[in-house]
Amino acid sequence: MAWRGLVVDDEERYCELLRRALEREGFAVTATPDAEAGMNLLLQGRADLLITDLDMPNLTGLDLVELAASLPRPPGVLVITAQKAMLEETGSRLRSVQCLLKPFTLEDLRAKVGLLTGQWKDSGLRNQESGHDNLDLGPGTLDPRPGV
Repeated sequence: MAWRGLVVDDEERYCELLRRALEREGFAVTATPDAEAGMNLLLQGRADLLITDLDMPNLTGLDLVELAASLPRPPGVLVITAQKAMLEETGSRLRSVQCLLKPFTLEDLRAKVGLLTGQWKDSGLRNQESGHDNLDLGPGTLDPRPGV
């Protein structure tokens, strides 16, 4: 049975990039830019892995992390953010989760997801001749900003 991933990020481009990367590795992924929709999916038990942005309007990633921790079968959690200061401020409340600062590389994502699930494999993502990622996620980092 495939791991069920839930990606919640108000930056839709990150939702798409993360969804594609995880699906290429066999994860069944739901991605949403709406934290409230993400909350409802968590409450329905539809995630073995939660990847959430920290800074979002209305509900924050921290709200989702706390909700996930309260579930009978809590998912593994990866928090992503471009706000290093926010990560440092909330760090004591994020003890049992993995964190990544935006922008990050596909290798960074692989490492964190692997720690949480033990399910990340390298099949098909790396071109054996060039050593580059076959999944076109931009130049070197998972950063949806144009020209970065």
